[in-house]
Amino acid sequence: MNQVIWSDLAYLSYTDISNYLTSNFSLDLALKFDEQVEKLCDNLTKFKNFCPAYTLRPTLRKCIVNKHIALLYRIDENKIHLITFYDNRGIHHF
Repeated sequence: MNQVIWSDLAYLSYTDISNYLTSNFSLDLALKFDEQVEKLCDNLTKFKNFCPAYTLRPTLRKCIVNKHIALLYRIDENKIHLITFYDNRGIHHF
C-alpha cells in the first residue's frame, strides 16, 4: 500500500479552496470537496498510477478532483507526494 504525503503547498492550496467554498458558496460544497479529496487519496494509496501523467511535466501526474479543481502529485517508490491543488479555470504555474 502506498503512503500519501502532503506537501506544504498541497495543504495550503487545499485549505484555501475549502475556505473559499465555505465563504462564497456553502459548507455542504466544501464538505463535498473534502469527500472527493479523501476518495482520491484512498484510490492513490491503492493504485499509485491512478491518474495519467501530466503532459507538460511528465514526472508529475494530474488528477481531476472535480470539474473545477485538479491535483498534481509525484510518485517516489511507495510514496505519493501531493504537490498542489489548483483551479482549472485560472492561471497557474503548472
